[in-house]
Amino acid sequence: MPELTCTARRVGDYESRTEEYELLFGLEETPPRELRVRYQAARAFEINAALDSAVETARAAISDADPDLAGKPTDESLQKFAWRAVQSVKYDEGAAKTSTLEV
Repeated sequence: MPELTCTARRVGDYESRTEEYELLFGLEETPPRELRVRYQAARAFEINAALDSAVETARAAISDADPDLAGKPTDESLQKFAWRAVQSVKYDEGAAKTSTLEV
């Protein structure tokens, strides 16, 4: 079963109230799709907008590799996947971490 990867890394000012992340979504051997998101943790609407962008980017990466799989993961599972990836590097100050999700 193919796996979607998400490599997350926190960028920007680590002391700022605005959090900024770089996400790379890839499936199999296709070039990864890059996304940069910024939000203030106290603003749910900014977090939701960032997660919506992550879902779109993840779907595009899946579609690049295999258009038949583009609709497979639900939006909710892709949002959770992206959120967990972001949270896993929140305090790592620039260190990248890769997560996987079966598609």
